[in-house]
Amino acid sequence: MPAVSIPIEELRLDLKNPRIAEAASQRDALQKIIVDQDTKLVVLAESIVEDGVNPMDRFLVIRSEDEPDKFVTLEGNRRLAALKVLRNPSVLTGMEVRASIQRRLEELSTEFDKAGLQTLDCFVIESREDGAMWINQRHTGENDGRGIVDWSGIARRRFRGNDPALQALDFVTERGDLSPDVKQKIEARFPITTLDRLLSTPAVRSAIGFEIRGNKLFTGLPFHEALKPLQRMVRDLVSGVVNVTQLKLQPQMVAYVSSLGMDLPDLSTAMPALVPIEDLFPSPAGSSGNGSTGGSTSAGGSGGSTGGRSSGGSARATSGAGGARSRRTPGRGTALIPKSCVLSVANTKVAEVVKELRSLKLATYPHAISVLFRVFLELSVDEYLKRQGLSITFTAPSGKIMDKKLRKKVDEAVQHMVANGAPAKELKGISNALADKNNPLHPDTLHAYIHNAFYSPTERDLTVAWDNAQPFFERLWP
Repeated sequence: MPAVSIPIEELRLDLKNPRIAEAASQRDALQKIIVDQDTKLVVLAESIVEDGVNPMDRFLVIRSEDEPDKFVTLEGNRRLAALKVLRNPSVLTGMEVRASIQRRLEELSTEFDKAGLQTLDCFVIESREDGAMWINQRHTGENDGRGIVDWSGIARRRFRGNDPALQALDFVTERGDLSPDVKQKIEARFPITTLDRLLSTPAVRSAIGFEIRGNKLFTGLPFHEALKPLQRMVRDLVSGVVNVTQLKLQPQMVAYVSSLGMDLPDLSTAMPALVPIEDLFPSPAGSSGNGSTGGSTSAGGSGGSTGGRSSGGSARATSGAGGARSRRTPGRGTALIPKSCVLSVANTKVAEVVKELRSLKLATYPHAISVLFRVFLELSVDEYLKRQGLSITFTAPSGKIMDKKLRKKVDEAVQHMVANGAPAKELKGISNALADKNNPLHPDTLHAYIHNAFYSPTERDLTVAWDNAQPFFERLWP
Protein backbone atom coordinates (compact mmCIF):
# COMPACT_ATOMS: atom_id res chain seq x y z
CA MET A 1 0.00 0.00 0.00
CA PRO A 2 2.39 2.73 -1.20
CA ALA A 3 1.70 6.40 -0.52
CA VAL A 4 0.54 8.55 -3.41
CA SER A 5 0.37 12.32 -3.74
CA ILE A 6 -3.13 13.64 -4.36
CA PRO A 7 -4.02 17.29 -5.05
CA ILE A 8 -5.96 18.87 -2.20
CA GLU A 9 -8.74 19.87 -4.63
CA GLU A 10 -9.40 16.19 -5.32
CA LEU A 11 -9.90 15.32 -1.64
CA ARG A 12 -13.34 15.38 -0.03
CA LEU A 13 -14.41 15.43 3.59
CA ASP A 14 -16.06 12.26 4.83
CA LEU A 15 -19.80 12.81 5.28
CA LYS A 16 -19.77 9.83 7.68
CA ASN A 17 -16.87 11.11 9.78
CA PRO A 18 -17.36 9.67 13.33
CA ARG A 19 -16.47 13.05 14.86
CA ILE A 20 -19.72 14.55 13.57
CA ALA A 21 -23.29 13.54 12.88
CA GLU A 22 -23.73 12.36 9.29
CA ALA A 23 -23.50 15.38 7.00
CA ALA A 24 -25.66 16.12 3.97
CA SER A 25 -22.95 17.81 1.88
CA GLN A 26 -19.33 18.95 1.86
CA ARG A 27 -20.38 22.35 3.16
CA ASP A 28 -22.43 20.74 5.92
CA ALA A 29 -19.49 18.51 6.87
CA LEU A 30 -17.15 21.52 7.10
CA GLN A 31 -19.69 23.41 9.19
CA LYS A 32 -20.02 20.53 11.64
CA ILE A 33 -16.25 20.10 11.94
CA ILE A 34 -15.85 23.81 12.69
CA VAL A 35 -18.53 23.66 15.40
CA ASP A 36 -17.08 20.45 16.86
CA GLN A 37 -13.46 21.58 16.90
CA ASP A 38 -13.83 25.33 17.49
CA THR A 39 -10.50 26.70 18.80
CA LYS A 40 -8.76 23.34 18.21
CA LEU A 41 -9.16 23.88 14.48
CA VAL A 42 -7.49 27.28 14.82
CA VAL A 43 -4.58 25.74 16.73
CA LEU A 44 -4.21 23.08 14.05
CA ALA A 45 -4.28 25.73 11.32
CA GLU A 46 -1.60 27.71 13.15
CA SER A 47 0.57 24.59 13.32
CA ILE A 48 0.15 23.95 9.58
CA VAL A 49 1.00 27.56 8.72
CA GLU A 50 4.08 27.60 10.95
CA ASP A 51 5.43 24.06 10.51
CA GLY A 52 3.60 22.47 7.61
CA VAL A 53 1.64 19.20 7.61
CA ASN A 54 3.08 16.58 9.96
CA PRO A 55 5.11 14.22 7.72
CA MET A 56 4.40 11.30 10.08
CA ASP A 57 0.64 11.51 9.41
CA ARG A 58 -0.64 10.27 6.07
CA PHE A 59 -4.21 10.62 4.85
CA LEU A 60 -6.23 7.41 4.46
CA VAL A 61 -8.65 7.70 1.51
CA ILE A 62 -11.04 5.75 -0.71
CA ARG A 63 -12.37 6.64 -4.16
CA SER A 64 -15.58 8.61 -4.09
CA GLU A 65 -18.66 6.78 -5.33
CA ASP A 66 -20.27 10.03 -6.51
CA GLU A 67 -17.15 11.50 -8.13
CA PRO A 68 -14.87 8.72 -9.45
CA ASP A 69 -11.98 11.12 -9.99
CA LYS A 70 -12.12 12.34 -6.36
CA PHE A 71 -11.20 10.72 -3.04
CA VAL A 72 -13.04 10.63 0.32
CA THR A 73 -10.83 11.15 3.37
CA LEU A 74 -11.44 8.48 6.01
CA GLU A 75 -8.56 9.59 8.23
CA GLY A 76 -7.39 13.21 8.32
CA ASN A 77 -10.67 15.16 8.15
CA ARG A 78 -9.56 17.80 10.67
CA ARG A 79 -6.37 18.49 8.74
CA LEU A 80 -8.24 18.59 5.43
CA ALA A 81 -10.86 20.99 6.85
CA ALA A 82 -8.12 23.31 8.14
CA LEU A 83 -6.34 23.19 4.77
CA LYS A 84 -9.51 23.96 2.80
CA VAL A 85 -10.17 27.02 4.96
CA LEU A 86 -6.55 28.18 4.74
CA ARG A 87 -6.56 27.85 0.95
CA ASN A 88 -9.92 29.58 0.55
CA PRO A 89 -11.30 31.36 3.64
CA SER A 90 -14.32 32.50 1.64
CA VAL A 91 -15.81 29.03 2.28
CA LEU A 92 -16.70 30.37 5.72
CA THR A 93 -19.11 32.91 4.24
CA GLY A 94 -22.62 32.29 5.49
CA MET A 95 -21.51 29.63 7.98
CA GLU A 96 -22.15 29.73 11.71
CA VAL A 97 -18.67 30.52 12.96
CA ARG A 98 -17.72 32.48 16.04
CA ALA A 99 -16.39 35.89 14.98
CA SER A 100 -13.05 35.42 16.76
CA ILE A 101 -12.55 32.01 15.13
CA GLN A 102 -13.36 33.28 11.65
CA ARG A 103 -11.14 36.34 12.06
CA ARG A 104 -8.16 34.25 13.15
CA LEU A 105 -8.61 31.70 10.34
CA GLU A 106 -8.76 34.50 7.79
CA GLU A 107 -5.57 36.03 9.22
CA LEU A 108 -3.82 32.67 9.03
CA SER A 109 -4.91 32.28 5.42
CA THR A 110 -2.92 35.35 4.45
CA GLU A 111 0.21 33.76 5.97
CA PHE A 112 -0.33 30.33 4.45
CA ASP A 113 1.94 29.25 1.57
CA LYS A 114 -0.75 28.01 -0.81
CA ALA A 115 1.66 27.46 -3.67
CA GLY A 116 4.03 25.44 -1.52
CA LEU A 117 1.42 22.89 -0.50
CA GLN A 118 -0.56 21.62 -3.44
CA THR A 119 -0.70 17.88 -2.78
CA LEU A 120 -0.94 15.56 0.21
CA ASP A 121 0.57 12.13 0.80
CA CYS A 122 -2.26 9.60 0.97
CA PHE A 123 -2.84 5.86 1.21
CA VAL A 124 -5.62 4.69 -1.09
CA ILE A 125 -7.62 1.66 0.07
CA GLU A 126 -10.48 -0.19 -1.61
CA SER A 127 -13.26 0.23 0.98
CA ARG A 128 -14.23 1.59 4.37
CA GLU A 129 -14.01 -1.91 5.79
CA ASP A 130 -10.34 -2.10 4.80
CA GLY A 131 -9.60 1.05 6.77
CA ALA A 132 -11.72 0.28 9.83
CA MET A 133 -8.96 -1.63 11.63
CA TRP A 134 -6.38 1.14 11.18
CA ILE A 135 -8.77 3.91 12.18
CA ASN A 136 -9.91 1.94 15.23
CA GLN A 137 -6.31 1.44 16.36
CA ARG A 138 -5.54 5.13 15.99
CA HIS A 139 -8.56 6.57 17.74
CA THR A 140 -9.62 4.10 20.43
CA GLY A 141 -6.66 4.16 22.78
CA GLU A 142 -3.60 1.99 23.20
CA ASN A 143 -5.42 -1.28 22.46
CA ASP A 144 -2.79 -3.30 24.33
CA GLY A 145 -0.07 -1.74 22.19
CA ARG A 146 -1.73 -1.93 18.76
CA GLY A 147 -2.75 1.71 18.87
CA ILE A 148 -0.78 4.84 19.70
CA VAL A 149 0.78 4.40 23.15
CA ASP A 150 1.02 7.77 24.83
CA TRP A 151 4.26 8.80 26.47
CA SER A 152 4.38 9.08 30.22
CA GLY A 153 5.22 12.45 31.75
CA ILE A 154 8.74 11.17 32.34
CA ALA A 155 9.15 10.13 28.71
CA ARG A 156 7.92 13.55 27.56
CA ARG A 157 10.48 15.22 29.81
CA ARG A 158 13.27 13.06 28.46
CA PHE A 159 12.29 13.94 24.90
CA ARG A 160 12.25 17.65 25.67
CA GLY A 161 15.61 17.50 27.40
CA ASN A 162 16.95 17.00 30.89
CA ASP A 163 15.81 19.24 33.73
CA PRO A 164 16.27 19.42 37.54
CA ALA A 165 13.12 17.40 38.31
CA LEU A 166 14.15 14.61 35.97
CA GLN A 167 17.69 14.69 37.36
CA ALA A 168 16.28 14.26 40.87
CA LEU A 169 13.99 11.43 39.80
CA ASP A 170 16.77 9.59 37.98
CA PHE A 171 19.03 10.06 41.01
CA VAL A 172 16.48 8.44 43.32
CA THR A 173 15.50 5.59 41.00
CA GLU A 174 19.09 4.72 40.04
CA ARG A 175 20.86 5.18 43.39
CA GLY A 176 18.12 5.11 45.98
CA ASP A 177 16.51 2.34 47.97
CA LEU A 178 13.28 1.75 46.04
CA SER A 179 11.54 -1.57 45.60
CA PRO A 180 10.97 -2.93 42.08
CA ASP A 181 7.24 -2.34 42.55
CA VAL A 182 7.75 1.35 43.33
CA LYS A 183 10.13 1.73 40.37
CA GLN A 184 7.54 0.14 38.11
CA LYS A 185 4.90 2.60 39.33
CA ILE A 186 7.27 5.50 38.72
CA GLU A 187 7.97 4.40 35.16
CA ALA A 188 4.26 3.86 34.46
CA ARG A 189 2.93 7.12 35.86
CA PHE A 190 4.76 9.72 37.93
CA PRO A 191 3.68 13.36 38.49
CA ILE A 192 6.95 14.83 37.27
CA THR A 193 5.44 18.32 36.96
CA THR A 194 4.62 18.32 40.68
CA LEU A 195 8.19 17.40 41.57
CA ASP A 196 9.33 20.14 39.19
CA ARG A 197 7.07 22.62 41.00
CA LEU A 198 8.65 21.67 44.34
CA LEU A 199 12.22 21.95 43.12
CA SER A 200 11.49 25.21 41.30
CA THR A 201 10.56 26.82 44.63
CA PRO A 202 13.62 28.51 46.23
CA ALA A 203 12.33 28.01 49.79
CA VAL A 204 11.98 24.29 49.15
CA ARG A 205 15.47 24.01 47.69
CA SER A 206 16.89 25.93 50.62
CA ALA A 207 15.24 23.57 53.12
CA ILE A 208 16.60 20.44 51.43
CA GLY A 209 20.03 21.80 50.54
CA PHE A 210 19.91 22.11 46.76
CA GLU A 211 20.52 24.81 44.15
CA ILE A 212 19.73 25.08 40.45
CA ARG A 213 22.48 26.37 38.20
CA GLY A 214 22.20 26.37 34.44
CA ASN A 215 19.25 23.99 34.50
CA LYS A 216 21.19 21.52 36.66
CA LEU A 217 20.54 20.44 40.24
CA PHE A 218 23.51 20.99 42.57
CA THR A 219 24.16 20.24 46.23
CA GLY A 220 26.97 20.30 48.75
CA LEU A 221 25.39 17.55 50.85
CA PRO A 222 26.93 14.10 51.18
CA PHE A 223 25.16 11.34 49.28
CA HIS A 224 22.92 9.92 52.01
CA GLU A 225 21.80 13.36 53.23
CA ALA A 226 20.99 14.47 49.68
CA LEU A 227 19.05 11.29 48.99
CA LYS A 228 16.76 11.46 52.03
CA PRO A 229 14.47 14.37 51.07
CA LEU A 230 14.38 13.54 47.36
CA GLN A 231 13.55 9.90 47.98
CA ARG A 232 10.83 10.89 50.43
CA MET A 233 9.30 13.29 47.88
CA VAL A 234 9.37 10.66 45.16
CA ARG A 235 7.75 8.06 47.44
CA ASP A 236 5.07 10.48 48.57
CA LEU A 237 4.23 11.55 45.03
CA VAL A 238 4.13 8.09 43.49
CA SER A 239 2.03 6.70 46.36
CA GLY A 240 -0.42 9.62 46.36
CA VAL A 241 0.43 10.70 49.91
CA VAL A 242 0.60 14.20 48.44
CA ASN A 243 -0.71 15.40 45.10
CA VAL A 244 -0.74 18.47 42.90
CA THR A 245 -3.83 19.91 44.60
CA GLN A 246 -2.00 19.95 47.93
CA LEU A 247 1.12 21.52 46.44
CA LYS A 248 -0.20 24.29 44.23
CA LEU A 249 0.86 27.26 46.35
CA GLN A 250 4.24 28.13 47.82
CA PRO A 251 3.00 28.03 51.46
CA GLN A 252 1.65 24.53 50.81
CA MET A 253 4.97 23.37 49.39
CA VAL A 254 6.96 24.91 52.23
CA ALA A 255 4.61 23.33 54.79
CA TYR A 256 4.98 19.95 53.13
CA VAL A 257 8.78 20.10 53.13
CA SER A 258 8.76 21.23 56.77
CA SER A 259 6.78 18.10 57.63
CA LEU A 260 9.45 15.74 56.29
CA GLY A 261 10.91 15.43 59.79
CA MET A 262 13.75 12.93 59.87
CA ASP A 263 13.82 12.88 56.07
CA LEU A 264 15.10 16.46 56.06
CA PRO A 265 18.87 16.55 55.56
CA ASP A 266 21.37 17.71 58.14
CA LEU A 267 22.41 20.92 56.40
CA SER A 268 25.46 21.23 58.68
CA THR A 269 27.02 18.32 56.76
CA ALA A 270 27.08 20.30 53.50
CA MET A 271 30.45 21.05 51.91
CA PRO A 272 31.21 24.50 50.46
CA ALA A 273 31.87 23.05 47.00
CA LEU A 274 28.69 22.14 45.12
CA VAL A 275 28.47 19.22 42.70
CA PRO A 276 25.79 18.26 40.18
CA ILE A 277 23.47 15.62 41.56
CA GLU A 278 24.31 13.34 38.65
CA ASP A 279 27.91 13.22 39.94
CA LEU A 280 26.86 12.31 43.49
CA PHE A 281 27.59 8.73 44.55
CA PRO A 282 27.67 6.84 47.88
CA SER A 283 30.91 7.24 49.80
CA PRO A 284 32.78 4.33 51.37
CA ALA A 285 32.07 3.78 55.05
CA GLY A 286 33.96 6.23 57.20
CA SER A 287 34.90 8.59 54.37
CA SER A 288 33.69 12.12 53.89
CA GLY A 289 32.86 14.25 50.92
CA ASN A 290 29.97 14.42 48.53
CA GLY A 291 31.20 13.15 45.20
CA SER A 292 33.23 9.99 45.78
CA THR A 293 32.19 6.54 44.75
CA GLY A 294 31.98 3.58 47.04
CA GLY A 295 29.65 1.27 48.90
CA SER A 296 25.94 1.76 48.97
CA THR A 297 24.35 3.80 51.72
CA SER A 298 20.69 3.13 52.40
CA ALA A 299 18.52 6.17 52.90
CA GLY A 300 15.15 7.45 53.54
CA GLY A 301 11.71 6.02 53.89
CA SER A 302 8.62 8.13 53.81
CA GLY A 303 6.32 9.54 56.38
CA GLY A 304 9.11 10.69 58.70
CA SER A 305 9.92 7.05 59.26
CA THR A 306 13.61 7.08 58.42
CA GLY A 307 15.89 7.46 61.37
CA GLY A 308 19.35 9.00 61.50
CA ARG A 309 22.42 6.96 60.67
CA SER A 310 25.87 6.81 62.12
CA SER A 311 28.88 7.42 59.92
CA GLY A 312 29.58 3.71 59.93
CA GLY A 313 27.31 2.99 56.99
CA SER A 314 23.90 1.49 56.39
CA ALA A 315 21.46 1.07 59.24
CA ARG A 316 20.81 -2.48 58.10
CA ALA A 317 22.53 -4.91 55.76
CA THR A 318 20.70 -7.36 53.55
CA SER A 319 22.37 -10.66 52.69
CA GLY A 320 20.69 -11.56 49.43
CA ALA A 321 17.02 -11.74 48.52
CA GLY A 322 15.09 -12.75 51.59
CA GLY A 323 18.32 -12.94 53.61
CA ALA A 324 18.67 -12.18 57.29
CA ARG A 325 19.18 -8.59 58.28
CA SER A 326 21.57 -7.28 60.89
CA ARG A 327 20.89 -4.08 62.75
CA ARG A 328 23.43 -1.76 64.29
CA THR A 329 22.29 -0.55 67.69
CA PRO A 330 25.03 1.73 69.01
CA GLY A 331 22.51 3.30 71.39
CA ARG A 332 18.85 2.49 71.51
CA GLY A 333 17.69 5.96 72.46
CA THR A 334 14.70 6.88 74.57
CA ALA A 335 11.87 6.16 72.10
CA LEU A 336 10.20 2.88 71.16
CA ILE A 337 11.51 2.82 67.57
CA PRO A 338 15.31 3.17 67.54
CA LYS A 339 16.98 5.49 65.10
CA SER A 340 18.74 2.56 63.45
CA CYS A 341 15.45 1.07 62.24
CA VAL A 342 14.60 1.91 58.62
CA LEU A 343 10.92 1.80 57.67
CA SER A 344 9.62 3.04 54.32
CA VAL A 345 6.08 3.94 55.32
CA ALA A 346 3.85 5.12 52.48
CA ASN A 347 0.54 5.48 54.35
CA THR A 348 0.06 9.00 55.75
CA LYS A 349 -1.62 8.06 59.04
CA VAL A 350 0.81 5.21 59.73
CA ALA A 351 3.69 7.57 59.01
CA GLU A 352 2.35 10.02 61.58
CA VAL A 353 2.09 7.22 64.16
CA VAL A 354 5.70 6.23 63.41
CA LYS A 355 6.82 9.80 63.89
CA GLU A 356 5.25 9.88 67.37
CA LEU A 357 6.71 6.50 68.29
CA ARG A 358 10.14 7.85 67.35
CA SER A 359 9.77 10.96 69.48
CA LEU A 360 7.80 10.03 72.64
CA LYS A 361 9.99 8.95 75.58
CA LEU A 362 9.29 5.42 76.80
CA ALA A 363 10.00 6.29 80.40
CA THR A 364 7.53 9.17 80.36
CA TYR A 365 4.66 7.97 78.13
CA PRO A 366 4.41 4.15 78.34
CA HIS A 367 0.60 4.12 78.19
CA ALA A 368 0.39 6.37 75.14
CA ILE A 369 3.16 4.42 73.44
CA SER A 370 1.49 1.05 74.11
CA VAL A 371 -1.72 2.30 72.48
CA LEU A 372 0.16 3.67 69.49
CA PHE A 373 2.16 0.44 69.25
CA ARG A 374 -1.00 -1.61 68.86
CA VAL A 375 -2.42 0.89 66.34
CA PHE A 376 0.82 0.74 64.37
CA LEU A 377 0.83 -3.05 64.37
CA GLU A 378 -2.73 -3.42 63.10
CA LEU A 379 -2.60 -0.68 60.47
CA SER A 380 0.75 -1.98 59.20
CA VAL A 381 -0.45 -5.57 58.94
CA ASP A 382 -3.66 -4.45 57.19
CA GLU A 383 -1.64 -2.47 54.64
CA TYR A 384 0.71 -5.39 54.01
CA LEU A 385 -2.09 -7.91 53.51
CA LYS A 386 -3.90 -5.58 51.12
CA ARG A 387 -0.71 -4.95 49.13
CA GLN A 388 -0.27 -8.68 48.78
CA GLY A 389 -3.87 -9.23 47.71
CA LEU A 390 -4.80 -11.02 50.95
CA SER A 391 -8.14 -10.41 52.64
CA ILE A 392 -8.45 -8.76 56.05
CA THR A 393 -12.07 -9.92 56.41
CA PHE A 394 -13.93 -13.23 56.50
CA THR A 395 -17.49 -14.39 56.03
CA ALA A 396 -19.15 -15.58 59.25
CA PRO A 397 -21.56 -18.56 59.22
CA SER A 398 -24.38 -16.02 59.38
CA GLY A 399 -23.16 -14.61 56.07
CA LYS A 400 -21.95 -11.36 57.65
CA ILE A 401 -18.60 -9.94 56.52
CA MET A 402 -16.38 -9.43 59.57
CA ASP A 403 -12.84 -8.22 60.26
CA LYS A 404 -10.27 -10.86 61.10
CA LYS A 405 -8.74 -10.81 64.56
CA LEU A 406 -5.40 -9.05 64.79
CA ARG A 407 -3.65 -12.26 65.82
CA LYS A 408 -4.99 -14.03 62.73
CA LYS A 409 -3.84 -11.23 60.44
CA VAL A 410 -0.36 -11.15 61.97
CA ASP A 411 -0.09 -14.92 61.60
CA GLU A 412 -1.14 -14.77 57.92
CA ALA A 413 1.38 -11.98 57.26
CA VAL A 414 4.19 -14.04 58.82
CA GLN A 415 3.18 -17.14 56.83
CA HIS A 416 3.13 -15.10 53.62
CA MET A 417 6.60 -13.67 54.29
CA VAL A 418 8.11 -17.09 54.99
CA ALA A 419 6.42 -18.57 51.92
CA ASN A 420 8.03 -15.83 49.85
CA GLY A 421 11.57 -16.35 51.07
CA ALA A 422 11.86 -14.67 54.47
CA PRO A 423 13.88 -16.87 56.89
CA ALA A 424 11.62 -18.22 59.64
CA LYS A 425 14.44 -17.57 62.11
CA GLU A 426 14.29 -13.85 61.36
CA LEU A 427 10.60 -13.78 62.29
CA LYS A 428 10.92 -15.97 65.37
CA GLY A 429 10.29 -13.04 67.71
CA ILE A 430 6.85 -12.30 66.29
CA SER A 431 6.08 -16.01 65.82
CA ASN A 432 6.84 -16.80 69.48
CA ALA A 433 4.71 -13.85 70.54
CA LEU A 434 1.69 -15.26 68.71
CA ALA A 435 2.07 -18.52 70.65
CA ASP A 436 2.52 -16.97 74.10
CA LYS A 437 -0.32 -14.88 75.55
CA ASN A 438 2.04 -13.59 78.25
CA ASN A 439 4.44 -12.21 75.67
CA PRO A 440 4.44 -8.37 75.68
CA LEU A 441 4.13 -8.52 71.87
CA HIS A 442 1.09 -10.80 71.77
CA PRO A 443 -1.93 -8.96 70.30
CA ASP A 444 -4.01 -9.83 73.37
CA THR A 445 -1.37 -8.23 75.60
CA LEU A 446 -1.37 -5.07 73.51
CA HIS A 447 -5.17 -5.15 73.65
CA ALA A 448 -5.07 -5.46 77.43
CA TYR A 449 -2.87 -2.37 77.72
CA ILE A 450 -5.80 -0.44 76.29
CA HIS A 451 -8.84 -2.09 77.86
CA ASN A 452 -7.69 -3.66 81.15
CA ALA A 453 -7.65 -1.10 83.96
CA PHE A 454 -5.37 -3.34 86.04
CA TYR A 455 -2.76 -4.13 83.38
CA SER A 456 -0.09 -1.56 82.62
CA PRO A 457 2.93 -1.64 80.28
CA THR A 458 6.47 -1.20 81.51
CA GLU A 459 9.27 0.44 79.62
CA ARG A 460 11.15 -2.87 79.43
CA ASP A 461 8.08 -4.77 78.17
CA LEU A 462 7.60 -2.35 75.33
CA THR A 463 11.30 -2.31 74.47
CA VAL A 464 11.47 -6.10 74.34
CA ALA A 465 8.27 -6.25 72.29
CA TRP A 466 9.64 -3.84 69.71
CA ASP A 467 13.09 -5.42 69.46
CA ASN A 468 11.52 -8.84 68.84
CA ALA A 469 9.14 -7.42 66.25
CA GLN A 470 11.51 -5.09 64.39
CA PRO A 471 12.48 -7.61 61.66
CA PHE A 472 8.76 -8.18 61.07
CA PHE A 473 8.05 -4.46 60.77
CA GLU A 474 11.00 -3.99 58.44
CA ARG A 475 9.43 -6.53 56.11
CA LEU A 476 6.01 -4.93 56.45
CA TRP A 477 7.52 -1.60 55.33
CA PRO A 478 10.55 -2.50 53.17
